[in-house]
Amino acid sequence: MTRGALLCRIAGRIAGRTTGSTMTLSLGGLVLFLLLTFGLQSFGFVRTAAAQTAAQPAIPSAKPAAAADPVAAPGTTAAAPGPTAAPPQFRLVPADTLSSDVHLLLTVPLADPASLPQVAAGIESRFGVTLAAEWPLQSISVHCFIMTVAANADLDGLIARMEADPAIRTVQKIQTYNVLEHSYSDPLLPAQGALSRINALKAHSLSKGSGVSIGVVDSGIDITHPDLAGRIVSQHDFVSGNSGNSGNTKAPEHPETGEAHGTAIAGIIAADADNALGIVGVAPEAGIIELRACWQGSAATGQCNSFSLARALNFAIINRVKVINMSLGGPFDALLEELVRAAVGHGLLVVAARGEGTDVAFPASVPGVVSAGAAGHAPAIPAPAVDILSTAPGNAFRYVSGSSASAAFVSGVAALILSARPEISLSDLETALRTSLTDHDGSPLLDACKALQTALTGDMNCSTE
Repeated sequence: MTRGALLCRIAGRIAGRTTGSTMTLSLGGLVLFLLLTFGLQSFGFVRTAAAQTAAQPAIPSAKPAAAADPVAAPGTTAAAPGPTAAPPQFRLVPADTLSSDVHLLLTVPLADPASLPQVAAGIESRFGVTLAAEWPLQSISVHCFIMTVAANADLDGLIARMEADPAIRTVQKIQTYNVLEHSYSDPLLPAQGALSRINALKAHSLSKGSGVSIGVVDSGIDITHPDLAGRIVSQHDFVSGNSGNSGNTKAPEHPETGEAHGTAIAGIIAADADNALGIVGVAPEAGIIELRACWQGSAATGQCNSFSLARALNFAIINRVKVINMSLGGPFDALLEELVRAAVGHGLLVVAARGEGTDVAFPASVPGVVSAGAAGHAPAIPAPAVDILSTAPGNAFRYVSGSSASAAFVSGVAALILSARPEISLSDLETALRTSLTDHDGSPLLDACKALQTALTGDMNCSTE
């Protein structure tokens, strides 16, 4: 007897009658029959077609697994990034081992990943170079090769010949960048009250940056610092060369990855408030996404290059990091410009340090990037740049100066605005930052309260009197 017939007979004995092989059910019996049938299915007593199908061996799907969710601020859920393919295996090297004298950075189209080994081998054969590293930049659909050239090679001549090769999309030297800071050795310099000067404390009555994460493209951040421990959303290392997936792995968690410049910039942006110690950040409830693309050199400075910065920007674009802080500058780089333009094109705010010279540093000079610097360096947004007290590795604090600090102040104010008005467009956000200035000793300076007032188109008491 089948299980279905058995169920019918049970139901019939309870609520109907049986004549030979025919079952006659009352209305109550019919209801009971249905309840028994579907109820027992739910508990696995009846083997349905779906259950039989599930028991069969799984057929592998051709569709790749979904990418991990983008990083989000504490207590929030980030919007999913745009569709991206699962990253293929690739080869990395520590960024600080690359040199502009012996390495070239090439890009080729990412259309056919299976052909990339043959493409690399062909380039090696035609130009007498050796593949040192490779990785994809999915955000702009290219694959990158780092090629080692022979000692004393004519790099300019080699680049010219490579530019004529149809298999090569772009070729360039490895550029080097420095964090834009002027450091003082005297730890007892008086505080300058920068938060009061930009009217941030007034702005905190309406917004403290909650729900917004800022990507800090810089040297490592000391995540154990008591003023930063609660603000770090995630860490991603693009320097060490030991990552197997475009920097999606967590940065090593030991003290040596807490470096001076990155720790100071993170503190200016989002140092915790109301914790009875240390300092207060511009956006003390914002999250920090550590995008370690620089490493610490001598005298607590930081250095980056095309390789590490390209990987960090690619990650920020794919994960839709709403604010990208780049407190650094250096020579023009075509690949980095393409990535920065792609970030802006996706509606991401890129804030970069203007530099201290007469010319605007790269990448602050890229159209669409919000540049920041000391007062009197138009068109950069003027923000505090001298004697700024911030966090330092080892539970310490130090003073920093330079347009690096200015960029951090602007990024922090942007987080305040995005927290209060998440739907604001990139153009409206930039307008609020650029037009909300207050006179300080005859020079305009960013005003966080006025920036919020402009973005929210509402009345706020931003008077400092």
